[in-house]
Amino acid sequence: MDQSILEWLLAEETPEVRLRTLKEYMKLPDDDEKVIECKSLLLQSKTYERALKKLRKDKPWDKFDAIMALAEWGLTREDIGKDIDDEVFALIRNTGFKMLCGEPYLLRNLVKLGYDQEDTVKNEIACVLSGIKEDGGFGCISTNKKINDPRKPHKSCARLTVEYLLLVAELHLRGYRTECESKLVQYFTKRNIFYRTDDLKTPMVDVMLTTFYPSDPIKVGAQNILYALRVLGCRPDSEAMQAGYKVLDQYRTESGRYILTGSKSVPAFKAGNAGEENKWVTLYACMAH
Repeated sequence: MDQSILEWLLAEETPEVRLRTLKEYMKLPDDDEKVIECKSLLLQSKTYERALKKLRKDKPWDKFDAIMALAEWGLTREDIGKDIDDEVFALIRNTGFKMLCGEPYLLRNLVKLGYDQEDTVKNEIACVLSGIKEDGGFGCISTNKKINDPRKPHKSCARLTVEYLLLVAELHLRGYRTECESKLVQYFTKRNIFYRTDDLKTPMVDVMLTTFYPSDPIKVGAQNILYALRVLGCRPDSEAMQAGYKVLDQYRTESGRYILTGSKSVPAFKAGNAGEENKWVTLYACMAH
């Protein structure tokens, strides 16, 4: 990463980006003075205050978004304290992790926050990962027989499989090597990451060819997908990754920064404006290369 870009990501006015950069890109430990100082700044910020307020709301999807934001920033349950434990376990009790298509993404965020040692989380992860299909993907969870008739064979759902990719990548970062890793990686690499197997010019899902961020359960941008594949050991010089970089780098400016193409109308947290250079997309893109 160019030094000027690194300095941009480490700017004090965005402690959430700074913390994730220090911890994951620079790989500084939690007891490093820079990490401690940044974490303290973030925990006193209005950005963190808004996330905590959302976490305490009654609606499950508000809690989901707050958990996602806290995980993205590089915070852990130990950093946040009892407040998050009470809300996380309440969400698990009330939903059983079954948040429509969002379960694997919720599990990814819980792992990132440090809940991977909790039996209820470990058992759920083992259960859902056992559902990987022969093609290396994960099937649609809809109970609507017009969409997902259990009597008929169905291909895996690309949107859901991307979420599982993020989950498995996070487990890998924490030292867990899941049995489904290789099959899941092959699911994407045989498609040049984003495309249909019968037509390597047609995307499985259009949003995959964008830098949509923050991610949600059905919309994940190219930067996050490529990042997860790099975590899982995909070589940058491979044909599939080169095809992926070709898509991602069309959003790279002359300065080496990356443009955000879009977010939800009410995102989990404010990450930047569409059409502008974006710190989060740039950080993920740099970690993906």
